[in-house]
Amino acid sequence: MLARKAQAGNVAAWMTANAKEAVDHLHRPGLGRWLLRLSGIPVTAGSITLPGWRTYKVSLYQEHVLEMTRSSQSPQWLLQRMEDPIFEPVSLSSLDPEASLVKSLAARSLYAAGIDAGQVTITAASAHRAKVVSVVPDWPMQSADAFFQAASQWWEAKLSTQPQELSKMGADPEFALRGPDGEMALASDFLKVKGTVGCDTTRYREELAMHQHPVAELRPAPSEDPDELFFHVREALRLAAKKIGNPKVEWVAGGMPFTGYPIGGHIHFGGLTPTFALRRKLDAYLALPLVLIEDEGCRLRRKRYGFLGDVREKEYGFEYRTLPSWLVHPEVARGLLHLARLVATCHSQLNAVPHLQLALIKAYYRGEKSVLAPYVRQIWRELAQLPGYTLSRIHLDRYFSRLLSQEPWPADEDLRKAWAIS
Repeated sequence: MLARKAQAGNVAAWMTANAKEAVDHLHRPGLGRWLLRLSGIPVTAGSITLPGWRTYKVSLYQEHVLEMTRSSQSPQWLLQRMEDPIFEPVSLSSLDPEASLVKSLAARSLYAAGIDAGQVTITAASAHRAKVVSVVPDWPMQSADAFFQAASQWWEAKLSTQPQELSKMGADPEFALRGPDGEMALASDFLKVKGTVGCDTTRYREELAMHQHPVAELRPAPSEDPDELFFHVREALRLAAKKIGNPKVEWVAGGMPFTGYPIGGHIHFGGLTPTFALRRKLDAYLALPLVLIEDEGCRLRRKRYGFLGDVREKEYGFEYRTLPSWLVHPEVARGLLHLARLVATCHSQLNAVPHLQLALIKAYYRGEKSVLAPYVRQIWRELAQLPGYTLSRIHLDRYFSRLLSQEPWPADEDLRKAWAIS
């Protein structure tokens, strides 16, 4: 798909074709469903739509929906359809919560399958219950030309909104608080919601009141320089110490320091569009290598959060949301910020394609460090050849050496000790 037409103009030249290896995976339905399940995507192998469920067919280029149709419910007898379903168009501007869920799930499925263009079939019963039936690495033949034109126009508009050069980087890493009894302390007991140091407002448990927020979040000032951003993170931690003001309450980071409370280390990129190609490089060079030193909570976090390619678009660019909280240790934080800048500025020159190597994707989601170690050595050698590596060599050499030691980061320890914050 798109390879034959990708020569037609400058805009189309930016558009990427489906990789043959990914297409081959999807031609084996069982393997395709396994890959989606591995990424935490709900999947069904059934071809029969159950009563109360609707079937959607969504054609996309990356996250852009080109067409969405929905089947009307047809009569059933003993769960067997008496006639073929009729698919009717669904407005792409629809605010229907179920349709919104389906669009989001379709885009995530396309990415997880390793392709950029195709059609995803999904069944849904509500705005909270949907399952993927299939991912096909092609568009319907009768609509392919029209879809290509629509995708090209969307692509042109998308790329024109940003200069496609990294401007500033930012971050909003999270941490949790542990009381003297070893139990989780609520961040909202010490911090306000807004500010450089505040509370993440995600509702994790229904039993919490609306004003109770368990997780603390830093919002350091962005910067063009990863070192300066690192210093802003450190300043925010010092400010947090003043606001919390309780030396007996410990601060912990990582993936899930308390059961049911996952935390993250989002990194923000200004001036860039989160294309599938860029997301895959961030996954390849940031997320996969970090597994070598992650704690068990990071693997558990990936059951719901931390899936590959997780981004949220912003007016300034986007935030990359896959990573756990790297506040565990300043050496990790500094190296990761330098690496993020290098990958964002040089991603078109990088060659790793782990999304086409199922063993590496499996190793990421299951935390198989021994499988990933040779891969990390390989990408370190590759990155070290880039001119930009020289500017960050001290921090990146230290970072990759730490990764390859495979010594888990001290997620259970009070991070204030590592950061020398009293």
